[in-house]
Order: sequence, then C-alpha cells, then structure tokens
Amino acid sequence: MRIVLIIIFVLLIAVLGLPYWFGMKAEYEYNNLTEAVSKFENLEIVNKSYKRGWLKSFAEITFSINQGNENPIKIIEKDIIYHGPIPLGRLSNGKLSLKPIMAVIETKAEIKTDTEKEYAGLINSLPPLDFETTLSLSGQGTTIVSVTGINRKLEDGKTLNWSGLNGTTNFTSNLIEVSSDINSSNIEIEDDTFRVQMSGVEISSNLNYPASNYMNPLGDVDIRIEEFSSEGKDDGELNKVILTNLQFTGFTNQNGNLFNHTHSLGFETLVVGGNSYGPGIYELELRNINKVAFEKIQRELKENQSTQESAMASEALWAQIMKALPQLLEGSPEIELTKLRIQTGDGELLGHALISLNGDYLNNPELAANPLFLLAAVKAEVKLSVSKLLLENVLKDYKIEEITDEKKSRNEELPGDKELQDLGKAKAQSEIKQMVDQNILILKDGNYDIEAAYKLGQITLNGNPLDLNSLLNF
Repeated sequence: MRIVLIIIFVLLIAVLGLPYWFGMKAEYEYNNLTEAVSKFENLEIVNKSYKRGWLKSFAEITFSINQGNENPIKIIEKDIIYHGPIPLGRLSNGKLSLKPIMAVIETKAEIKTDTEKEYAGLINSLPPLDFETTLSLSGQGTTIVSVTGINRKLEDGKTLNWSGLNGTTNFTSNLIEVSSDINSSNIEIEDDTFRVQMSGVEISSNLNYPASNYMNPLGDVDIRIEEFSSEGKDDGELNKVILTNLQFTGFTNQNGNLFNHTHSLGFETLVVGGNSYGPGIYELELRNINKVAFEKIQRELKENQSTQESAMASEALWAQIMKALPQLLEGSPEIELTKLRIQTGDGELLGHALISLNGDYLNNPELAANPLFLLAAVKAEVKLSVSKLLLENVLKDYKIEEITDEKKSRNEELPGDKELQDLGKAKAQSEIKQMVDQNILILKDGNYDIEAAYKLGQITLNGNPLDLNSLLNF
C-alpha cells in the first residue's frame, strides 16, 4: 500500500509539477522567438506582456512595421501558451496530444494602421490571422498558418474578396533556419473604375540566417502565381493586363565572406491591351559579392532614407559608401544577365549582359575613390537581338505616341487612325535605317543585332571602336 501511495505521489508531482517547469522553459523560448522576430527588417516590439500560469500562460505583444512614416503598420498579437510535456490545458477543446512537447502556442493576430495612405482601408479590413505553433523539446517548431476568407466593402468604396490563406512554417531555435509553404487561391479588389485579381498563389522557401541581423538570408525562394489581371479606365479607355503562370525563383549561397545570388522571372503569357507576349524569362546572377561590405552599404542607405534629404547628407552617404567600396570590390564582383528571352507574335527578343569589376588594384580607399581607377576596373558587354518586325512595331507604337502628344500640345487635330499608323511606321523605319547606316544595328537573318563592349576606357560597338565624338553623336 505504501509503495502504491509513493507511486501516486510521484505521478501527481510529475503531472502537476512538470507543466509549471515546462511553463518556465516555454516562456524562455517564447521571449527568444519574439526577440528574434523583432530583428527582422523594419520590425520592432512596441508593447509586450506575459502572464504565466500553471497549465497555460497568456501573452500579448504588438509589433510595429516602420516604413518611415508617423503611422506605422501594427501587428497586435494575442497568444495562449499551453505548457508541455503533455499540454493538458488543451483538453477542454479536444486538441490534446500525448506526444511530449515543450509547448503549443495558439495565436490570433490583427493588422492595423492609422495612416491616411490609400492602402489603409485594405489593411484594416484584413481578417485575423490564426497561428498554431508547436515547440518541440529541443526548441524547434512548426507553425500552421490559417486566414479565413472575406468578402466585404472597404471604406473607400472598394470591394475586397479574398479566399484566405493557408500554410506551414518549420523553424529551428532562434529562427536560424526557416522553411515555409504558403498558398492562397484567389484575391480580388475592385470598384467602379478598376479591378485587380490574382489567383493560384504559392510561396515556398528554405532560408538560412547565419547572422542575427536577418539581412540577405541564404537559401532558396519560389513564388508562383497562376494568373494576375487588372482592368482600369484611363480617359474613358479600358486598359487591361493579363499575366499567366508567373514564376519567380531565387537562390543565394555563401563561400567564405562572398555570396552569390541567382534569380529568374518567367511567365507563360502577357497580354497588354491588344498585344500578346510570351513565353518569356530573364535570369540574373550576382557573383563574388562581399557580404560584410554589401550589408554596410545597405545600412547606410537605410539610415539615409530616414533622415532629411540635403546636400550634406548626400555627401556623408557617398563618403560612407566609398569607404566600403574597396572591401566590396576585393572579390572582383560580377553581375550577369545570363538569360533574356521574350517570344511575341512579331518575333523574339534575346539578350545577354555582363558587368565585372577587377578588385586587384583597388585595395585602398584612395584608389577606389578615384574615378579613373574605377573606369579601369570595369569591364562590360551587352548583346541584344530583336526580330525585324518586332522592333519596327515597337518603334512604330512609340512614334505614334510621340506624334499624338505633339499634336495635342499644339491643339492640332489628330489624323485618322490609318494615317496615324502610316506616319508612325514611316518614322520608325526612317529611324531604324539611320541606326543601320551608322552601324548601331546590324540586320542579320531577319533580326536586328547590337553588340557593345567596354574595357580599359575603350568602347566598341559591333566590333568597331568608338571615340568620344562618335559616342556623343548617338
């Protein structure tokens, strides 16, 4: 009998005592997480309270998203923290799990702003965000995100129709590694003059934050949008844009103190007015970027944005950038447009560009600040190829706008549509002929090609060197 009583006593201690001990651990991890979140760019903690109980605790926290205005966006978060190892506090809502954990955090968050900006009505109409975060015994966590759909009139007369949002985020202690999968099926905003609609949004990411400032994370991001469309009236005319199967992918890695970044943006179709384009894609690579110097320049630019613009402030900003420039250039950074391809009904546009800087001779601020040394360090090349018909039609449309604006400025009567088309076409063909005669463009296999390069102060265009006078004549 005594042994049974001892066992019962031990079990009571475990059942009643462990939740309190886990409550202390949960509070510690909660504070770590909120402090880590507040280090993300433009975020700060405005108010915070925490009341620890036996089986569960209650917390309230307000984050401010500061965009440099007097009325920032606020995220008001209310949390219920159920203590492990078995969250007995969730027994009342039927969500009890017997798997040992540190805590379960149920969160309701609202986004509010007092700004008078035109987007304020949209922000203040967003429904509450629901989060359920499970913290493991090791401090790692999983958050399930849920936002209910809404259909309502906004204060400015617009209608917001949103299907809501769902997703999952996994993270390590102190948010060093974060992976997410978020999706939303449809969002639509409209009034009497315009409509914007977006559907099939999927966002996935696997990010690593090796530093505590949460700038320039490593890893990959993938964003897909099944369809984006907008319609608006401009001077009584309907302007319509439709974009389908948009995909953005980005990847960043680090080698020593240098990081490399690649991103691409592709789409299946793009319809603007009566013109159709696609498929299209561009891909950009940044290589050998000194992370410390790059972040130093980012901080200087951010601080400069928050101060009043003046000649003295601009000079101080430029001086700080010049100090960081030698370190930025020491890895010989490169920026390359590795791929540019857009298909149209009138043919194809292809392109490639590369800018590289040789940092071998820029190892001190005096040299880096000298424009002549900078010009000697830069090497660049650009290649473009556009179909004959596409260039003629693009220039024709531009010339038609030019003629129309000129006629309107003189209060002259506009010519008829056919005459306007003929005038635009004639001016476009005349300008293209001049560029071909000057060797700016080369007609080859039905395409207009241009190839330019710069090295050691010398510019070449389509293989021919250019002097300063020739360049000014362009």
